Amino acid sequence: MNHISTLLQEMNLEQKKAFVQILGLKQNDDKEIVSKISKLLLPAKGLFQDPLNYKQFIISIAEKNGENIDISKGILHAERELYLKLFQNEFEKLSQEEKDKIIEELGKAGLDKNQIASLSGIGALGAAQLSGFGIYMLASSTVGAITSLLGITLPFALYTGMSSAISFVIGPVGFLVMGVMLYRSFKHVKSWSEAQEILLASWNELGTLVKGDFAKGTQIFKYIAASRIVLETNYAKEIEENENKIEAFSRKAENLQNEHLNMESKISSVENEVMEMKSSVSDLKIEILQLEKQINNIGLEISDCEAEMNSLKNSQTKIEDEKRSLLSESNTVKMKSSQLTQKIKNITE
Repeated sequence: MNHISTLLQEMNLEQKKAFVQILGLKQNDDKEIVSKISKLLLPAKGLFQDPLNYKQFIISIAEKNGENIDISKGILHAERELYLKLFQNEFEKLSQEEKDKIIEELGKAGLDKNQIASLSGIGALGAAQLSGFGIYMLASSTVGAITSLLGITLPFALYTGMSSAISFVIGPVGFLVMGVMLYRSFKHVKSWSEAQEILLASWNELGTLVKGDFAKGTQIFKYIAASRIVLETNYAKEIEENENKIEAFSRKAENLQNEHLNMESKISSVENEVMEMKSSVSDLKIEILQLEKQINNIGLEISDCEAEMNSLKNSQTKIEDEKRSLLSESNTVKMKSSQLTQKIKNITE
């Protein structure tokens, strides 16, 4: 019963309550649930008998319902195949008017004509060809119908992907999945308490101590198969949503990486500009130092020129003084020469 144990590990307490109530257990315990299911189909409640494993359990349910299943592809494949065949079996028991009503309900649930055709012809098409949404719709209806009739309220989040209202999940399709007799019994119920009484009565009438309780066993099987489909679909959807989130995060990270690279490129460009400016400043500083040196040299040359000019001015002053002195002496000599000329003239006359 490992396949049931692993399923129970993934179910919450509310989902397990269906097992507790159908099996008449006193406590919500995984081991008790598995033990009870393993003996449910055995005569005398399995007293002094080896309990069935899940493969034997499925085969017994299939044989009791007149269905042939391929167990060679694995237990879980056989589980889904039998689950869908049981629905097809119940569907074929309906009158044409009842079939039309079910098809109408399927249409209200959001299935298109091809999906409805695949659901009403599972026996011919095979389970593998039924649409994923169609299988999920049936599974959700089964889980919803069984738990609602037992007064168990599961969160609407459990029915991820259902396009219709929750009333559809616990409506006619869900009852049909449970069995055509139950479907017909539930047609005119006005309250859930009435529905529960019908369900429990059907189990009491059909279950016998001598043959094993195949009525409960079949409903338990349907609940197991449907719950696995619902959980698997929900997990797959969650994985898909997480993958979409991861993809979105990856795109965002890629965009941020591109922005980062662009920013690095801009920073590198600005750094190059800064380096060029620093280089220009360095060159200008060198030019300034050279110009300051030239200015300093020119200043020294000016100082030398001014000193030389002052020296020349001093020399010029001396020359002018000497010139004036010579001119004075020259005038004195001229006067003496004039006087001497006059004297000579006076003597010679």
